[in-house]
Amino acid sequence: MIYDFIYLLLLLTGVVVLVENRLSRIIFFLSAQGFLLVFPVLQTHEEDWKHAISLIVMVVLFKGILTPWVLNWTANKSKMNESTAPRFGYLATLLFMVLGLVLAVKITEGVSVLSIPVHKIGLIYVILLVYVGILCFVVRRNWLALIAGFCVFENGIFVLTMVLDKGLPVGLEFGSFLDAILVIVSGGILQLSPHMHTKERKL
Repeated sequence: MIYDFIYLLLLLTGVVVLVENRLSRIIFFLSAQGFLLVFPVLQTHEEDWKHAISLIVMVVLFKGILTPWVLNWTANKSKMNESTAPRFGYLATLLFMVLGLVLAVKITEGVSVLSIPVHKIGLIYVILLVYVGILCFVVRRNWLALIAGFCVFENGIFVLTMVLDKGLPVGLEFGSFLDAILVIVSGGILQLSPHMHTKERKL
């Protein structure tokens, strides 16, 4: 199915965020993942287009545009090093990924027919996406890459809860955008603080 392919793309963008060594590309693929979230929304809200459109606007605005833009702006203002690498190296990271794949298969083992609008293979991709976000906290050292990993984790949770519950009420769905709000506020504070300290020294 087309949606299984979309879930695979979501997973692959998460893997790129996990292993990529250039911050600019991490931000780009995080943005791409945000736009890909539009498709799971369409899948789980086929009978409620009004709800789907409002949620798509939120997804595109917060996850596809604002969060990557703030991360990029913060990285540029902080003059952060462009290159970053996993804490334990790429081979160890690959091993963690294999363990995650085994875990995801075990979780979905015995599930032949799901009563939700996603196939078993798609569910495995979504579980792996959540795992990749968690893995970023283990193998990443750069704080911007850690934030990107948190966003990947939250994107995975967003898709998983939406798929399992066939769509959440608007209020609960809005709570899934707290990662974007956190990134935006944190980025602003990080950039305002040095200027505030400078003013204090002048006084």
